[in-house]
Parts: sequence; structure tokens; C-alpha cells
Amino acid sequence: MIRASLLLAAVLLGGAPALAEPVPPAPAEAPAAAEAKEPYALVRTLHALQEQIAAGDVRAHAAQRALVQHIAERMDAADPSVWQSERNARAAVAFLLSGGPPALMRRLLELDPKPRIDERLMRGALAYVEGNEIRAKAQLAEIDAKTLPAGLGAQIALVQAALVVRDDPAKAASLLALARLLAPGSLVEEAALRREIVVEGQRGNFDRFEALTNVYLRRFRQSVYAGNFRDRFGALLVGLDLERDPAILRRVEALLARFEPEGRRELLLVLARHGFLAGRPMMARRAASLAADLAPGGSPEAERAAFYGAASLVASPQADEGARALLAIDPARLPEPDRRLFEAVADLAVQVVEPLTLPPGPMPRIALGPDKAADGGADLPGSATLRRAERLLADIDTLLERSRP
Repeated sequence: MIRASLLLAAVLLGGAPALAEPVPPAPAEAPAAAEAKEPYALVRTLHALQEQIAAGDVRAHAAQRALVQHIAERMDAADPSVWQSERNARAAVAFLLSGGPPALMRRLLELDPKPRIDERLMRGALAYVEGNEIRAKAQLAEIDAKTLPAGLGAQIALVQAALVVRDDPAKAASLLALARLLAPGSLVEEAALRREIVVEGQRGNFDRFEALTNVYLRRFRQSVYAGNFRDRFGALLVGLDLERDPAILRRVEALLARFEPEGRRELLLVLARHGFLAGRPMMARRAASLAADLAPGGSPEAERAAFYGAASLVASPQADEGARALLAIDPARLPEPDRRLFEAVADLAVQVVEPLTLPPGPMPRIALGPDKAADGGADLPGSATLRRAERLLADIDTLLERSRP
């Protein structure tokens, strides 16, 4: 299936081997050749490629942009009469919601006669991809996705869910479940499942959150977008009160065990970092400890795990232990977002730990530039620490904002 999809895409993109002499198609083959150029057939090829992306094929992901461009060029050059076919008109909407350029839909809306399809679908899809949620909702709210062909219905249900999720999470979850039902095995199902997990997690429906996570791991663990899933999953776990509910904690650890070691390690690091930033020290330490067990000794991942674990101790009754652990960490080996965080945590450790409890020698430092007084003169007592604390708060606010699903 993978090879067939990629081969078909290559043929459409002009990658098929040239024959010594042009061979006209036999009469029985001519309709099939013409059909392959129809917009609905081109979009069907794109969706076949996207199924492979959902299955984890990075080659398909790399080929997607070129195929989208090729289809856009074919559609743009199509005779206006082509859009009087309902299949082709629906394909134009599906293409737009699959990554096609909005300019094509704007041109189709100017045709006379207009494409043979409910105009609300065209205008609603265009408004959605252009970021006009109010207009998109006005156009699409009354459309029943179940009355559309399955593939397009799934895409419309996915869009409708995105438009109502803030005001009605329960309805969004229902629409996402419908999208999954209408397009099994597709990239739409994969995206709907990821989003439904987030919605149910935010609603506090742990049973549903757990069940859907198991479905995702069973069906799409190799997806090209699995990294996005891990990030959102980690951010959601921080929002659960795992420290007060041992039963939920055990169920979460059982879920984590289903991830492959590399993915589980990365997820635990995300969880440890989010836990520290969100003021969940027990969660951060537990996740950091489990991540350290999965990280090769001396690796950047091991350094990150050590840092998150130490940082979570600094603002706890075990602050002296955290400060000592920080001494063993090389901040230069941390990723860039963590280096300034390390500097601020080290400053905090100096403030909260009695100097005599620390071994001789300075804390590791990172050069961030001089801290000067507001008038451009010498440093004021405590001003450097104050400014670093302010930067830490700003960094934490930014990181928390980015971590929200």
C-alpha cells in the first residue's frame, strides 16, 4: 500500500519512467486515464498519501507538499465545467481542508455558475482556513456532517469540533468521535483522536482519556505527528492531581508503560519539566527519576532528567539536596530553553540554602550579560538576583502558555 501510494504520487508528479515511444492508451484504458486527472481522483491520491503519514511514513510526509502543489496547479487549470460535477466540487472543499491553497477556493466562489455544492461548505471551509472562526461557524454550524460523503463529512466534523470546543467541550468531543467513525485509518481519524484525548483530559474525564490514549497507541503510535501527541499528553498529565490520587497515578504509569522506551523517556522529560514549572515537585521528581532510568549515562537526556529532579528539590524542604545536585550538572549541555532556567534555579538555591551547607566552590554559571543598575552605573545589591527572578517568572509564564494544548 505504501509503495502503491508513493508510486501513484510519483506518476502524477511526472516521475514515471519515460517510454521509448509514446503509446496511445487502448480504448478501454482511455476513460481510466481521463478519470485520474479529475479533481476527485487527485484528492483521493492525496488522502491515500496522508494515510501513510498517519501510519508513520516519513517519505510520504516529505512528498506531501509537492503533491499538494501539483494538485493545486491541476485544479487551477481545470475547465470551469469540471466543477459542475458534485464529486469534483466536494473534492475542492476536501482539498482545501487537506492543505490546499485558499486562493483556489476564492477563485471557485467567483465562477458563474458556481460549483455544484452547498455554498456554505465552500465559504465555511475558506473562512476556517483563513482564521475567521465567527464566519466559519455561521456557515457550518447547521450542516450535518453525517449527510455528507464519509471522507468530507469527517473533515467537516473535525472543523466543527474546533469551532465549538471552547464553548461546548462535550459537543466537540462528540463531533471528534463522529469524525473518527466516518474516516477510519485516515489522517483525519489520527488528528481527531489526538484532539479528543485533549478535550477529555481537560474535561477531567479520566476514564475516557485513558481509553482513547490506548486507542491512539494501538493505532497511531508510529504517526509522524506522534511527537505532538506526546507534548500534549504530558501537558495534560500535569493538570491531573496525581499526587493526591495514587489510583490515578498507577493508571497513568500503566499508560506510560505502553510507550516505546524512547518515546516514554521523552514524555517523562516533558512531564518532569512541566511538573516543575507548574509547582508539582513530587510529580517532577518521579518523572525525572523514571526518565533517568531510560537515558544512557552521560547523554543530554540524562542531564535534563538530573536538572529537572534537582530543580524540583530546590524549592522544597530538601533544598540543600537540590543545590548539591545542581553542582553536578553542566548547564552547557542543557537545551537552550533550560539554560536560563538553570541560572535562575541556581540563584534561588543560593538564596534559600545556608551557605555553610554547600561544598566550597561557586555554583555553575551561564554568561547572560552584565546586570547593571537602571542608571547605567554599578550593580545595586540584590538587583541581579531580582532581575533574574523576574526573567524566570517571565520564562515560566511563556513556557506554561506554550504548553497549553
